[in-house]
Amino acid sequence: MTRRFVALLLCFVLAVLLMVPAVSAEEAKEESKVVRVGWYETPFNHKDQFGRRTGYAYVYQRKIAAYTGWKYEYVEGTWSELLQMLQDGRIDLLSDVSYTEERTEYMFYSHIPMGSELYYLYVSPENTTISIEDPTTLNGKKIGVTRGTIQREFFREWSESHGVTQELIELDTGESESLAMLDRGELDAFLTLDTYGDPDKAIPLWKIGASDFYFVVAKNRPDLQTELDAALSHIQDENKFYSNELSQKYLVDSGTLQYLTAEEMEWLEGHGKIRVAYQDNYLAFCAADPKTGELTGALKDYLEFASGVLENARPEFEAVAYPTATAALEAVKNGEADCMFPANLTDYDAETAGVIITAPLMTTEMDAVVREEDQKDFLRKSQVRVGVNQGNPNYEMFLLEHFPNWTPVYYESTPACLNAMASKGCDTVIISNYRFSDIARQCSRLHLTTVYTGVDMDYSLAVKEGNSTLYSILSKVISQVPDAAVNAALTYYSSNKAQNSFLDYIADHPSIAILDALCLALIITVVVLTVRMKKSKKKPG
Repeated sequence: MTRRFVALLLCFVLAVLLMVPAVSAEEAKEESKVVRVGWYETPFNHKDQFGRRTGYAYVYQRKIAAYTGWKYEYVEGTWSELLQMLQDGRIDLLSDVSYTEERTEYMFYSHIPMGSELYYLYVSPENTTISIEDPTTLNGKKIGVTRGTIQREFFREWSESHGVTQELIELDTGESESLAMLDRGELDAFLTLDTYGDPDKAIPLWKIGASDFYFVVAKNRPDLQTELDAALSHIQDENKFYSNELSQKYLVDSGTLQYLTAEEMEWLEGHGKIRVAYQDNYLAFCAADPKTGELTGALKDYLEFASGVLENARPEFEAVAYPTATAALEAVKNGEADCMFPANLTDYDAETAGVIITAPLMTTEMDAVVREEDQKDFLRKSQVRVGVNQGNPNYEMFLLEHFPNWTPVYYESTPACLNAMASKGCDTVIISNYRFSDIARQCSRLHLTTVYTGVDMDYSLAVKEGNSTLYSILSKVISQVPDAAVNAALTYYSSNKAQNSFLDYIADHPSIAILDALCLALIITVVVLTVRMKKSKKKPG
């Protein structure tokens, strides 16, 4: 009886254990909610050349799913169709919805915005009847806008304030078809996001408005709103710049920055070449070619590329070398030059110097040159004497911001700093990783090496305060130059500088060079003697 009871008990326990995985799997299945999400072809949601889903909203939604465990079911349609489907409860989630009080009756808004967007009025490049200088040339024209969007209200306010009377046509078509209507002449202008600029088909003329945009949830799914807001809060805690990074990646390729305004074009035509003061002997970034005196380095390639990035203008640049960055900055302040490179100043330091700083043209890792015996423990040192070139405010500001406890020791040049390190007059020199090839030979002779500081430096243009039009032009140009082109130029000039000549090798290693020459002479002598011996044996005795 006891054995039978024990056997029954074991069977019961085994049955319970076998049931546990099945129950857990079923519970996990129930926890993965299926969310019907709207899919519309735009930079927010699109497929790449391999058919893979991507875009601002798609990537953001995948990030949300990482915190919620949601499974998405994609429902396709135009934005207007999907907005109506959300109101009807046929989809659960929709992205890129601007806030209006009226819409709150039909949907829940996320507490945190997805981001911010701009709305522009686009026209065909073939349309010569509409002028950016005169908004009233829109009078009587057919203006298209997507039905149900906040853009319609923005345009009505804008047109009233500019005295424009037009025929506003609300469209239910997708963005690509609406732009095709503009191309075919069925519309005179089309109002949409600033991400749709195509210089061949549509060019932006006027900024009509701007607003935050949100994720929205259907009213019949309040459970999703709670999870959505929690996920968005987690994402913001993880990276408060997440939406900005998505915007840079998916939305910044806007056609609006490819065009100068009428005021900017007038300034450029009246001014002529933009004079760029640059620091000499600063490869791989910039230097005057010792043979021609012309600019060489990554800045040369950058300016050549920058001349062709705008659609309605071709700015020309004239580069002038100055011995130091300080001298180049003074040239801007006294009017000899329009801008200078490279500039790396904080906003406060720029204000003190009377200049404004553009977005970065180039970015570089900053290395600390140290003695080989100090390499392992250098970053642990509390007292550091850093060699600094006289007349280089970029490094002075860099040290104040990132290494305020270091003591600067000033020298005439970088080679002088390195020699001082070897004799222990200072402990380090900070240098761009792209510039190390320029000093590699000297470092090798002096038994110096590098340690990455963990900090990067941005190199920008400095423009005299008050020259707002030039600043605006340069900002547009900088936004259109791809990072890949800049990095390729820096890599080229850095590696090109590193190619030491045979004469450099001899200069650096005279004893090895002499030994190599003796070995070569010995080999030649042996070869000659061998040939002579063979010839003498062939002669008849």
